[in-house]
Amino acid sequence: MHSNRYKNVSIISAAAVLLLLGLYMWMTYRSVTKDITERAGNQLMWAMFYESYGRAEIVTEGDTLRLPEARGNLSLASSVEGMNDALSRMYHSEISLDKVAGYVDSLLSVVQINRDVTIQEIDAKGNVLKQNNDRSTSWSLKTKPVSIRRDQSRAIQIALNNPYPELASRLSPLFLISAIILGFFAIIIIQLLQFITEQEQMAELRNDFSYAMVHDMKSPLSSIIMGAHFLHSGKVDDKPQIKEKYYTIIEDEAEHLLALVNKLLTISKLENKKLILNKNEVELEPIIDDLVEKAKTKASKPIEITTRLEVKSVLADEQYLTEAIANLIDNAIKYSKDDIKISIKTFDTDKNVLLKVRDNGIGITKEEQQIIFDKFGRAAIHEKNRKGGVSGFGLGLNYVDQVMQAHGGKVTVSSEKDKYSEFTLYIPKQTK
Repeated sequence: MHSNRYKNVSIISAAAVLLLLGLYMWMTYRSVTKDITERAGNQLMWAMFYESYGRAEIVTEGDTLRLPEARGNLSLASSVEGMNDALSRMYHSEISLDKVAGYVDSLLSVVQINRDVTIQEIDAKGNVLKQNNDRSTSWSLKTKPVSIRRDQSRAIQIALNNPYPELASRLSPLFLISAIILGFFAIIIIQLLQFITEQEQMAELRNDFSYAMVHDMKSPLSSIIMGAHFLHSGKVDDKPQIKEKYYTIIEDEAEHLLALVNKLLTISKLENKKLILNKNEVELEPIIDDLVEKAKTKASKPIEITTRLEVKSVLADEQYLTEAIANLIDNAIKYSKDDIKISIKTFDTDKNVLLKVRDNGIGITKEEQQIIFDKFGRAAIHEKNRKGGVSGFGLGLNYVDQVMQAHGGKVTVSSEKDKYSEFTLYIPKQTK
């Protein structure tokens, strides 16, 4: 499906961005650590030069000119290497790591690098031969080794034991910005995936809804076609009672289909804010009495409906409010048990008139309560209903919800599985 492809593309894109961001942060980290070690390495060469220069006082006057010859060139690194090589080979004077550490400490304070360091002498393979302290760890940053032998067999390096304050000060803005960017990107990806998932679920619900609607319209259409066929065949022309029965069936089923279509059109107008309500002071008692009488006439089970109207009139559109209440009563009967008991009550509050319709039916689960007012809510559980429950494709409660919103009010539900369901209409006292 397209949604799966979009999800895969989103996930791959997110992984690619994370990889690029991680690579960029790693390269930046490497660049900063390289800068710190190079700066510390430069100070190390000067410290070694000062230490070597101090030991050069033991050179005799006749040997003084031999040191430049041993250096080979006048670069600082070559000078340090040549001087130490000559001092070791000719005078058996070895470099002092403690003195180098003293010079390094002073020089690092000037360039503002943490002075928690270890001076190490290493061999050509990088093995530590000796060091001035044992504070270095595997996490220490190492400077580039500075050779003290012409054959590159010995070198000195600094182990920066605590470079993290400087690393943190230089990298924290980058990491903070990266974290913010990553957070925004993560939110976008999550929202996109949620949107794709919701669209996929909505598409499935629409398909279920369409199937349910066609399935439930098929029965009355079949009845109309069958009735028309019998009437057209002439077989019942001499049987007026049967003929009248078929006419009644055709009229009832046609009215049923028209009511479904009108309900769909009304919901569409309500959703698009195109329906104009005609609000007036409406007397509730005659409306409810009429609906109760019709419900008792149509019910195929024993039914008991009680009413207690503390408030007997509301400001509303009579046609749509009547249809909303009728839907709630119809639902109470549809989802009833063998013995139907329904109570209808009204109460007065500061801002609203509350109209409650309560039944003793099969109840509604917490999960279903979250979707029953959606246009496709019943379609989500239609398969279960179709196999052994009620018919219909769930426009009733969405219609009620849309009507109440158009009035500036709302509808809520309270229910316990296998015990009861109670729907409450909040009808505003004043026009909003």
